[in-house]
Amino acid sequence: MKLKFSQLAKAVLCTAAMAVSALGSMTISAFAADNINVDIVCKNDTTTVSNAEWSIYKVGERKEADFVLTGEFSDYPIDMSDFTDASKMQAVADTLDNYAKTDGITPVSTGKTDANGEVKLSADSVGLYLVSGKSFENTTAKFTPSPSLIEIDKDIVAEGQITVYTKFTYEEIPAGDSDYGVRKSWIVPDGQEKLIPDSIKVEIYRDGKLFDTVTLDADNNWEYFWKDDTAAEWTVKEIDIPANYTVVTKNNDKLFLIENTYKSDSSSNTDSSSSTPDSSSSGSDSLSSTPDNIPQTGSLNWPVPVLIGGGVILIAAGWRVSRKEK
Repeated sequence: MKLKFSQLAKAVLCTAAMAVSALGSMTISAFAADNINVDIVCKNDTTTVSNAEWSIYKVGERKEADFVLTGEFSDYPIDMSDFTDASKMQAVADTLDNYAKTDGITPVSTGKTDANGEVKLSADSVGLYLVSGKSFENTTAKFTPSPSLIEIDKDIVAEGQITVYTKFTYEEIPAGDSDYGVRKSWIVPDGQEKLIPDSIKVEIYRDGKLFDTVTLDADNNWEYFWKDDTAAEWTVKEIDIPANYTVVTKNNDKLFLIENTYKSDSSSNTDSSSSTPDSSSSGSDSLSSTPDNIPQTGSLNWPVPVLIGGGVILIAAGWRVSRKEK
């Protein structure tokens, strides 16, 4: 049996509409899967550091105007608010870096700098990323990197690359062992010292392996000191952080400050942040501005209305054919 013209036209138009829809889906998916080059530059006016290992971790995503921690970082009690404060943003970067190294979190991408002090890493989606370096020493000096936070937004995804100029120190190695220390600080409302627990336990890690577990309390002035090899990379981790407290871990390579801030249930905000971080605080040349609408898929917006419009035209054409056959 031969198909009527109207039936054939409807079938063709329906197939075309589905093809347009599929094409739109394929275009968006392919774009979201593209790699973004993260070019790490590890040099300054006087020093170019080769063979330095750098990694990037995806630590968060934008939720409306804020950030939330995601993936393996989502359960850490870190206050992500007020990124307009450069020192606060650096403290968050230090804390996330400390957790990433202590807990052995797998980075999105890692690599070592070449003779020019550069390495090309890659990301695959929009989000908030931690740029983390690994300290090392050679026969003359010790390299100590500073972590930073960058946001990869839809514009960077479209461009396909971002360059990060890192902060670091490269200093002469002192002879013998060095002194290390960890200190605990509590920030509670005035007159609410009863909120501070009697003691806490802190794990000390040497090159990613548990070195010691110590108890900090008022009797030892909430601090502990030790001596060891200067070549080691040290991190610390507070165990069983009390409820309603956020944590920040600050360090200068040898001294660690674990700072706990009390947040009531109504004011606790460990899963979001405020406006976009300031690029000057992160060691990056580009920490993007704060667009209000960033597609979380990393897709371009322009194909959507075009493809929807094409579908509407095809549907309208099919309706006109149907009417002519009546």
